[in-house]
Parts: sequence; C-alpha cells; structure tokens
Amino acid sequence: MIKKIQILLLIICISTQAQSCTPDSDSLKIGVIGDPHYLSEQLMDDGKAVEDYVRMSGKDIRDVPPVLQQVLDDYLNSDIDILLIPGDITKDGEKQSHLDFRKKLQPLIDKGVKIYVIPGNHDINIPRPVRFEADKTYPTDNISSEDFSRIYADCGYADAIKRDTASLSYVAKLNDKTWLLAIDVCKYQEYKDQTISSGRLLPETEKWAAEILTEAQKKNIRVIGMMHHGLVEHIMMQSYLFKDYLVDDWNRLAPMFADLGMKAVFTGHFHSNDITEYKSLAGNKIYDIETGSLAAYAYPYRFVELSDKGMKISTKNVISIEGKPDLAEDNKILMEQRARHLALEMLRSKGMSFPPETTQLLADFAGKLFVQHMYGDEKMDDQMREAIARLVKDIGVPMPLSPESIELDFFPADNNVEIEF
Repeated sequence: MIKKIQILLLIICISTQAQSCTPDSDSLKIGVIGDPHYLSEQLMDDGKAVEDYVRMSGKDIRDVPPVLQQVLDDYLNSDIDILLIPGDITKDGEKQSHLDFRKKLQPLIDKGVKIYVIPGNHDINIPRPVRFEADKTYPTDNISSEDFSRIYADCGYADAIKRDTASLSYVAKLNDKTWLLAIDVCKYQEYKDQTISSGRLLPETEKWAAEILTEAQKKNIRVIGMMHHGLVEHIMMQSYLFKDYLVDDWNRLAPMFADLGMKAVFTGHFHSNDITEYKSLAGNKIYDIETGSLAAYAYPYRFVELSDKGMKISTKNVISIEGKPDLAEDNKILMEQRARHLALEMLRSKGMSFPPETTQLLADFAGKLFVQHMYGDEKMDDQMREAIARLVKDIGVPMPLSPESIELDFFPADNNVEIEF
C-alpha cells in the first residue's frame, strides 16, 4: 500500500513538472521599505508647527506612524523572510525616533524575520533636530554612527559576517548562496551646520566592497546590494538636474559593481518608485530597485521573491488610513503643487527665461511628470503630448524633439515585474 502511495505521489509530481513538490529551497521572500522619515509620536502633536512643516516640505510626517504601522502589519501577516530598509529611517536623526522605530520592528523580529538597515542622509549626526509642540519647535537629541549600529544591532550589525572599518557598511548572509552587501554612502561625518544630500563611496569602502564581491564570485555566491543613494539614473538628465540623488561617480561605480557580479541594488532617497536596468560595456547587468517614501505619495512598499533565476517584484500602496480616506490623493495634489514650485525655482536658478505662458506650461508639465515618477510606470498621455508640442514651438528647440523621443520611464517596469539575472 505504501509503495502504491509513493508511486502515486511520483506521478503527481511529474504531471505538474514537480514544481509544487520540489520548491526552490534557495528562494527568499523579501520586503522593502523606502525612506520612512519617521518622527516619534512623542516628538510631535497636531499643532501649527508640524502642519507648517508638512506643507513646506511635502513630507507627511504626521501620518507616517499609522502608514508605517499598516505596512508593518501587512508584512507581519505575510511570509517574508527578510525586510530591507535602505535609509532615511527618521525625519532628522532624532534619538527618540530611532528608538521608537526599532521598537516597531520587534514583532517582525520575534516572528523570525531578518531585518537589515543602512543609514540615509537624515539618520546620523543631524545638526539641531527638533520636536514639535503647538506652534513652536524645541531641540532634541540626535545620534552618532556608533549609536546607530548599537540601536540597530539586531538589524544587520550584530550578525554581519564582515564589517567595513571606514563606514557603517557590512555584509550579511541571507542564505547559503546569497549575501547582502549593505553600503553606507552618506556624508554625516562631514555635517556641520546642515545635512548634505549627496553621497559618496569612500575609497577605503570601495576597496573593501570590491574585495567582498571578488570573494563572492570565487565562492559562486550571488550578491544583492543596498544603499541609500541611486546607483544609476532613473530619469533623463538626472545627473544634471538631480545629481545629489545619485552616488558620486555613479557612472564609474555602476559598471564596476555590475562587472564584479552584483545583480541588483535596493536604493531610496529620491522618493520615487522606479527600477532601472544598467548594462556595462562588458555586457553585465545590474538593476537599481528604488523604492518610494512612506512619507509621501504614493506610499509604496515592495514584496520581492529572489531566486537563482532572478526576482519577481510586486508593489503595494497605502491609499488611506483611519480618519483620512483620501490620504494618497490629497498628498498627490500637494506634491504636484510643490513640484511646480520647484520647477519654477530651477528655471530661475539656471537663468532660463521664457514668456509667462511658456513658463507656467513648463511648471505644470514638471508637476504632472513628477507625481507620475513618484508612483512609477510613467506613461505619456495626450495632455502631456500637447504640452511638449507647445513647448517645442515656444522655446524653439534647435534639435528634433517629440513625445516619442522623450523616454519617460527607463526599462523595465517599476511596480510589478519579473527580472531575469
């Protein structure tokens, strides 16, 4: 009888190509949170000061706690093995924010989920962080790099198989065939009166990372990366218009990482949900998987299934929270307005002057494009095509320019996609 059952099971496995009977034991299920900018509930109220900050910055710090909780609860009820958080954990490096954020992660850790963090430019040694009370702000404590690695000891640092001595970079073993190379590229050691948005890879850290990747290649271990700043461009002319959101010397580092075998890098910083494929001259590919912020539209968070063949990526978005059924749509309007304002400021800063109607058209186009990029999977619509045609005519561009020649979204898709290594 037992033998007959065994034969029957064998037939079932063969008929289904054995996929359900022999799952990929090396696959990993990963969650990704980008740029929470969490401010402890102990450091703010519902007063005018915090309201003014949200309106001025576009960072919806008042609603981050319930948004974050909704996301963490979803992960807790999922089957993820790992959670990645590539920086800007806090609003401005407040000690209380870091301590409270770490507490929020405890249920996932208790369940057995491995969590890995890396600092962003808003996490360490921030000059003059504040708490909000009524219509005023008051000083609060920040943290050092040593504090960061201590607070998040069980989020990568305590069980790292290798640590960089020049930065908070480390290597973690995700399974027998996979390493995570978490790379610290922020300039918090140089902060004086204000933070620095740009990022760089220290020469010592670059040498260390290259040695890690070389060792991994010899051992036939796949490596995925994580860092705060983008490794490659996600929009046309990003290195000209928004260079601080790319790691310094990115056009040299990207092919280096690709040729040394890194398959993908999880990033944040630009608050947009975007994936870009980069291919080196040697033909090696690396994917920069940027995840948008939980402090602004479109409030995205990711689920990734990593296997030997590649990645299957899906995205969820927080649409509403208790008391705010239109959370995402309301913030989208705010961000579009802010993008228009920033576009006008950029035109002025670069000495570009156009007739008022053309200037406003440029600002409107920038606002619409910006919120599309925040969500990901940008697409040209009729209104945008008409705007481009009008701009080409008004500005008098001396080269052929058309909607078809403008690449709104680099390959591949941004929100739901399968990537082959």
